[in-house]
Amino acid sequence: MREINHCSESISVDMSGAVEENIASGIGIDEVADLVARGESLILDSRPFMAYNSNHIVDALNVYCPPILKRRSNGFVNLENIVTCEHKRKMLQDGKYRIVIVYDVDTTDLTMSAKDSNLYPVLKSLRQQVDVSEVYYIIGGFNSFQTDYRNLCIGQNVSLPSLTLVPPPKYKTNNTAGPVEIVPGLYLGDCVHSGQQGTLRELGITCLLNVSTTCKNLFEQDFNYMNIPVNDNDTANISCWFNEAIRFIDSARETDGKVLVHCQAGISRSATVCIAYIMYKNSMTLEDAFDHVRSRRGVISPNLNFMQQLKEFEKDVLGSKVFDITDSVSSISNSLASVDFEVSSSSTSISDYSGSSGAFDFTFASSSTLPPISPKEVLSPS
Repeated sequence: MREINHCSESISVDMSGAVEENIASGIGIDEVADLVARGESLILDSRPFMAYNSNHIVDALNVYCPPILKRRSNGFVNLENIVTCEHKRKMLQDGKYRIVIVYDVDTTDLTMSAKDSNLYPVLKSLRQQVDVSEVYYIIGGFNSFQTDYRNLCIGQNVSLPSLTLVPPPKYKTNNTAGPVEIVPGLYLGDCVHSGQQGTLRELGITCLLNVSTTCKNLFEQDFNYMNIPVNDNDTANISCWFNEAIRFIDSARETDGKVLVHCQAGISRSATVCIAYIMYKNSMTLEDAFDHVRSRRGVISPNLNFMQQLKEFEKDVLGSKVFDITDSVSSISNSLASVDFEVSSSSTSISDYSGSSGAFDFTFASSSTLPPISPKEVLSPS
């Protein structure tokens, strides 16, 4: 068997900064390429889902390690979240994989890995739960590997059936000047945007999804409309419209059309529909989908009733309950609390979700009032 060249020292740093031995060794991209071509190793991508979905090494599994889980477990990651494929996880536990390779974005030295990287927690947690002969991290991470071995990556040269979500820019809080593109062919905006016919034509919009009871369909002779007549309050049921909304958006995108989803302010109702759409299309968690939409339009703020319904929808999309609803919504709400909203005059109907103390109210309506949602039916023929 060919000898693998890797860094001579197998060291890493625990959460307190102390050096530990035998966690993982660095491995060069040439050796990784050889192992990938031979299919003899288990490869794990520890980057966020959107980066993985955009491009990753062939046959790599994406580690499920959202910040909320790391916080709750002090950095420990369960094996089922590290190896999300049940078949490959059993093979690993049965000793069928002699080599495991984990990579992040660009780590060259494990002791210097970024604080927000999942690489070290994944490596350490893996060692604690399974006996593997050789565990490596890619020196230089995915960035280094794809530079020389783009043909062994999926995303840039291969069309995936799900959406390709380009890693978004930093959060913006003043991006209300015009509709923003959430994913190719899907735009999010407010009632002012829906009334700017010239802008709509310039963007190539062909359909408008009006999520309100007050906004008018101004150009019915020129665009295809769908209406979701819900109010922005703590009793409205928006989830019962998710299936029809997804069908409407897909119908437009599949014929090279573009859809503007809007409500009065472009903050709560329309944002909820966009979040639900990309959750379904990518089997994405609520937290990741929310982060993606907010990265495009920084003023979004679905009310807590809609957040609960999105959380219920997440269970159906992912097939199981991933984490407690209060923890997920709390994480997003804390993030929202730090955003300085700067909205246009068209966005004056934003609900105030905080009390006099500024704390969020986590009293939810009963989930029994929500109708069951079956994502498998969303794209089925009528």
